[in-house]
Amino acid sequence: MNINPVLDQLNSEVAAFPERASGEELYDYVGRVAARFAAAERESLAEAVVTWLKLRSEPKTMLAVQIASDLRLIEVRPDVQSLLNDVHAGRAFIPYYARPIEAALKNI
Repeated sequence: MNINPVLDQLNSEVAAFPERASGEELYDYVGRVAARFAAAERESLAEAVVTWLKLRSEPKTMLAVQIASDLRLIEVRPDVQSLLNDVHAGRAFIPYYARPIEAALKNI
């Protein structure tokens, strides 16, 4: 187990989510789980989001972008910006991903 219980919980939720479900359902579900931590465990949630942002892999990295946007985690803004820079530079994802990341940055 990780030393961050929020990260452990989010990883468990993603791993246990039914494969037959849509990506949209996964995003909605994990977003609701993350929202439960937004007040009481915000620092651990922010650390978990940063961990996922650094993965540069689907679905966790883009889930992290969505969580940061929905919950307005201003403390992770530099990490979201770094991800966007990597997308623009061709180091992460394809250019299509820039749009939702840019939208998230406007919301954070």
